[in-house]
Amino acid sequence: MRVAVAIDNSEESYNALKWILDYLLTQPSTKLTLVHVMEPLPPFHGVESASRAQAQEAARILARASEMCKAKMINAESLILEGDPKNLLCEATAKMNVDLLAIASRGLGQIKRAFLGSVSDYCAHHAKCPVLIVKPTKESPK
Repeated sequence: MRVAVAIDNSEESYNALKWILDYLLTQPSTKLTLVHVMEPLPPFHGVESASRAQAQEAARILARASEMCKAKMINAESLILEGDPKNLLCEATAKMNVDLLAIASRGLGQIKRAFLGSVSDYCAHHAKCPVLIVKPTKESPK
């Protein structure tokens, strides 16, 4: 089985990875790929330094996710893409023959989702593999 987890800088995406590590990856033969998609930078002067900073941020995000995997003794490969996350996640999962894409839901309301679009909703309808959408956990009252 091959599983891809979409990772960005949100706590929700790390929560989705945690869910996959805790409840799904029980077989050592499962291959895990952490996928981070960087939004393309607009062309402007000084794009090289901005691009370098963006690549460093992507590496930091994937390093945190990789540490979570190592803590559970799971080997994961990382993949960094640049472009529109909705399209690239669907394309990458098809090219890699992924059996399951796990993606976090940010918990947007219907109005925000209608205006902003939802990566998880798009992937659920367009990916060639099953998509597991992990909803945000509800914090317990303090």
